[in-house]
Amino acid sequence: MKAIGKRSTCAISYSLDLFGDKWTLLILRDMIFSKKNSWLEWKNGYEGIAPSVLTDRVNLLTNEGVIMKKVSEKNASKFLYYLTNKGLDLIPLMVDLMEFGSTYHLEGGSKYWLEKIKKNKNKTIEDLRAEMITARNEAFPEMI
Repeated sequence: MKAIGKRSTCAISYSLDLFGDKWTLLILRDMIFSKKNSWLEWKNGYEGIAPSVLTDRVNLLTNEGVIMKKVSEKNASKFLYYLTNKGLDLIPLMVDLMEFGSTYHLEGGSKYWLEKIKKNKNKTIEDLRAEMITARNEAFPEMI
């Protein structure tokens, strides 16, 4: 997938072009809340994303500067993905989506995350951000 084309100057339109499908948000969810950072980890998720769709969404997120990739030190044929600063800025949105879904979903969603968010939403966001930065800095020490 190539970069998003400009249809209008509307910020919501741009955001929907980037995140307006469930797969993109679920990849980000897995990165942020489950610390998954490889194509295979996302592919093996229980939602059952098709490989072509997964590749398309990962390419979109990479091309739009939301995630960055690095070859795994343990397996040269595997890429690992990390949030960029642009991606880190999505953590509050993802926490809000988690809170909304956990509050209104019939089965309640993730009780673990709902409790953390209800206890201290800002700290939860700060902790998630710090974890993502630490993982990225370990993968890209030259960025420090």
